[in-house]
Amino acid sequence: MPTRNDIEDGERIDIRVKVLSKLDCTTEKMVERLLLQDTDGNEFPLAIWKNNSLTDFTWEIGRWYQLENAKGNEFHGKKSLNGSYNLKAEVVDPPQTENQDRDETQLFDSLQDGVPYLSLFPFDRDFSELSAYEYRIESDGAFDEDPMDATYRLASYLRTFSEAAVTVAGVMSIITTDRLKTTLPDPFSLTDESSITLHAAEQDDNERIVELLQQLVKRAIDDTKYKTGRINQIRTREPVITGEDGLFEACIAYSARVEVLPSGNAFIGVEVNHHTRSQVTADEYIDRVNASVEELIDTHVEHDPDTYSTSGSGKLKGVANRRFTDPIPDFGNQSLAKWYEQKDRISDEVLEQLRAENPQLVEIQYNPRDDDTSVHVPQLLRVSPRKEIVKQVAPSFHRKWDRAAKMLPDKRFRKAIEFVSELDDIPEVNSEIEPSPIGPTLSFMSTETGQSDNLRFGGDRSTGLPKRGLSRYGVYRRPSSFRVQYLVPEQYSDQFGYLRDKLESRLASWECEPESTSYSEYQLGSAIDYSSAAASIDAADAVLVVVPEPNNEFIRDGTIDDPYPEFKKALGKQSVPSQMVRADNLDNKWVVQNTSLGLVAGAGGVPWRVDEMPGDVDCFVGLDATRDPDTGQFLGASANVVLADGTVFVSKTQSIQSGETFDEDAVIDILKDVHREYVRAEGEPPESIVIHRDGRLFEDSEAILEPFQDSGIEIDILDIRKSGAPRAAIWRNGNFKVDQKGRLFIAQSGDFGFLSTTGKPEFDDSDGLGTPRTLRVVRRAGDTPMATLLKQVYWLSESHVGSAQRSIRLPVTTYYADTCAEHARKGYLTNGELIRGVPYI
Repeated sequence: MPTRNDIEDGERIDIRVKVLSKLDCTTEKMVERLLLQDTDGNEFPLAIWKNNSLTDFTWEIGRWYQLENAKGNEFHGKKSLNGSYNLKAEVVDPPQTENQDRDETQLFDSLQDGVPYLSLFPFDRDFSELSAYEYRIESDGAFDEDPMDATYRLASYLRTFSEAAVTVAGVMSIITTDRLKTTLPDPFSLTDESSITLHAAEQDDNERIVELLQQLVKRAIDDTKYKTGRINQIRTREPVITGEDGLFEACIAYSARVEVLPSGNAFIGVEVNHHTRSQVTADEYIDRVNASVEELIDTHVEHDPDTYSTSGSGKLKGVANRRFTDPIPDFGNQSLAKWYEQKDRISDEVLEQLRAENPQLVEIQYNPRDDDTSVHVPQLLRVSPRKEIVKQVAPSFHRKWDRAAKMLPDKRFRKAIEFVSELDDIPEVNSEIEPSPIGPTLSFMSTETGQSDNLRFGGDRSTGLPKRGLSRYGVYRRPSSFRVQYLVPEQYSDQFGYLRDKLESRLASWECEPESTSYSEYQLGSAIDYSSAAASIDAADAVLVVVPEPNNEFIRDGTIDDPYPEFKKALGKQSVPSQMVRADNLDNKWVVQNTSLGLVAGAGGVPWRVDEMPGDVDCFVGLDATRDPDTGQFLGASANVVLADGTVFVSKTQSIQSGETFDEDAVIDILKDVHREYVRAEGEPPESIVIHRDGRLFEDSEAILEPFQDSGIEIDILDIRKSGAPRAAIWRNGNFKVDQKGRLFIAQSGDFGFLSTTGKPEFDDSDGLGTPRTLRVVRRAGDTPMATLLKQVYWLSESHVGSAQRSIRLPVTTYYADTCAEHARKGYLTNGELIRGVPYI
């Protein structure tokens, strides 16, 4: 680790230092001068000059920082540091002691250079079988709760008063890791104790093993260092990022997830992020930012964990017409002060202080699906640290927070290893978790996709990167008809000229210039005006519409309607693909390429295709269940059919009436549509179909396959899950680095695997974009080798023709199904109709 001795005059250096004190500036050109200490205890000054970066940075006495690009200075044999135009400083943990360094070295001894790893950590025993106890719950009297709700409540009660892990097995039935001695509160009792064995290969048992292990892992966490809500909400008690204004702070946040494979191999996945929390209550916040309650309406707030006994969050909706000691009808005409006293929500000291102050109450909306509000005390609330709020009121903290959020592999993996190494043993199941991330083992085989130049462009020429292929060879297939219509607000006509020239130049360089272009203007005004402008378009294969930015003041104050959704709806109903460009991006060179791609693909062209798709597959079907983001209500099923070369064949979104679900019949109907359309297009039925389900397939896969059993069609069904999947990195030269994309990890069972669809060569550690997260892929049906299925998913992630800069994380099967469904939900596409091309990218 660099120290003062490594400082050289005029040379840049990265060094870890502690701020000891602030020194007087020796010239007016200095902004700040600090006394620093390196990791060996040497002391020396740092000067920040007016032309340097970090001139507004707040240095905290006693904090350790990692400096990057500091400039060395040596004068009369004394060494010091100066700032620079790109000086960076990040708060870091204090250096470890010699014993800690030795322990850390031992943790990394087992890692092999050049080997890929996942942020999964293995249990030291398998759980193919787990001995447990099952109990029935009986009641001697009547109770008001739903029986299932009562079962969950009583299981929680038993977890609180027992050393055993407890999970629900069914209505009035529980499973535990040990015999229970705790009795239940009246009128309930435990009966029918029986010894059972849970089997990891059986799905229901597997889920119960996972639930039991998650409870035991939570108990193994050091509660003096970490604050744990659920196992996926673990926070360090000490902050790692603070702001000079004292409004917010951030700590390290861990999310743990237990994986148990059907083979019995068990792992804990550890995700590392930053969690930001408010440091001041709502009333203090209002005072500090000089705002009124009215200005903060719809701001998210949360119960202050330091003063209020129960957690909760909602939106601030206004000022109530009552104070803390006033009677309130909703509380039986007693005051909130009296109600808090009865419920023991706050301490006696806080209660008396609030009685004396008698603050005016505020109204909180807790349920976003319900307009009802409840009253609360602003002194017992904190403003939730939403990004937009933090950026507005604490810009310095926001910069540090935003920079730290892009955690690179080495820091992320080291934090995860440190966390796992501090977990206690788990005696209840005679196990402990090994603090070494999983690499290629007997449990997980690792391989790569290969076929680096597997994307085909114009002239049947292939390469591996879309941007390179387009610039060298042009698009694979231009639209059969390519007439482009430009629709521009009259006040943006002059600015649009720059974008038009760039677009047409880019299309010409791809040998895909439009056959004709036409230009028309529209007036910003009402939705009816926009509908009329759209209706006048009758001879275009794709339309590019310029629209104001969504926060335009005239849209906000209601002077004009937002044209974006109106044109999308109108043109969608006319079956005309549209690309929207915000007015503030008319001079942005980065939007030219993606907008050009959207016009080509929307008009039916193919910018590029997969050259050789692994395996013998005729088409892929991406399935997605559409839900309302506000209510969570199921809205319909959507499907996207992709041919074996990665090009989109047809899409469909079908709304489902209230009360219906995305069940087996909905999936079967979609598959029948796919079969029919494929036969119409190809003249013969498909022999092999691979179904990709976005998320977890809750439907019965056997019921889905049953109608096709005698058809001769081979069908594989996969879950493609993006949430909760581990990170991937490669260990090289003593550090975790961004790995090549296309890395596969296949479980021993052959029905489960992870795939990295992002990484090098698109970005690496120098980009500062974070650590690639894998996809979790689970086979539900079929016999195709898992390695082949994973490679197919990878090449379908390379098939997104809406961006040549970076591939997407998801395969286009599920990504396009979701995008198509979202467009249909908003009214941009017609529900129930087969959609050709990709008008939704």
